[in-house]
Amino acid sequence: MVIICIGLLAIKRRGIMPYVRQVLIVLLLFAINLRPQYVSNEITVVRQKLNCYCIIVIDDTLSMMAEDYNGDSPRMDGVKADVEYITERLAGSRFCLIDFNNDVNLIAPFTDDTYYIKSCIDSIYPLPDYHATGTNLNVSKDLLGKMIMDANMLGDGHVVVFFISDGENTDNHELESFVKVSGGIEAGAVMGYGTEDGGKMHYWDELREETVLVEDKRSFPYEPAISCIDEDNLKQLAKDLGVDYIHMDDQSDIDPVLDEVIDLLDTKEQETTEYGYADVYYWFVIPLAALVAYEFISVKRRA
Repeated sequence: MVIICIGLLAIKRRGIMPYVRQVLIVLLLFAINLRPQYVSNEITVVRQKLNCYCIIVIDDTLSMMAEDYNGDSPRMDGVKADVEYITERLAGSRFCLIDFNNDVNLIAPFTDDTYYIKSCIDSIYPLPDYHATGTNLNVSKDLLGKMIMDANMLGDGHVVVFFISDGENTDNHELESFVKVSGGIEAGAVMGYGTEDGGKMHYWDELREETVLVEDKRSFPYEPAISCIDEDNLKQLAKDLGVDYIHMDDQSDIDPVLDEVIDLLDTKEQETTEYGYADVYYWFVIPLAALVAYEFISVKRRA
């Protein structure tokens, strides 16, 4: 656009006023190209609304840092990318985000603000090994059941659950049955991460300000700790919840489930007012149109 504007200015018109108008036209054209905006909390946006309550449960324990996802990437990297993909495919749903480590946490209650959900997902990071007490999938059961019950009580949408974990229970607890909390779930999946061979775990230690390798301290000398997927637990969990089990190697692995969910849902558009950026380029279009019209009329008269 800079090159075009310089070219338009180089073709200098005869007379001072015609050239002034030419310069103004070029400046207005360049200003429109910049697309100026201002911050406003009254931006009118038309959004897609889906009659869906999507509950996402994320295993946030240290084992999810094991480096055996899609080669040698940390499992949590894959989890974050896959959850973002789910929220994009189901945009317009009301999402609830739960994570669990030593305890279970309601990170986000039901909301259709996918930007907020994304920021919550980005902030998830496992506890360091000197705080972590091991993995216990059972700690998520009661809160998951409560959110499923809340969604069913609202009664204006389909309940979908995605449970994300490597399936390891490392604190000597057996997996409890999730059947009693599964009532009302209509679709979803248990998404498994990791391999049978497992992977080492590194994490960022904020106290030491360095990347630390997790070690198995059950015997000396310490060896690197290895985390392996427990698909038996994950398959049993999927059976209890009445959903599919999917071993995740790529985002496309979840597509069949998402397609099934979308087929269940009804879509409508809703106009909302929210915080954002408002365009003001059209303020420059009016004088530009007036100047161009004047030049057109002027040329016609001379002709």
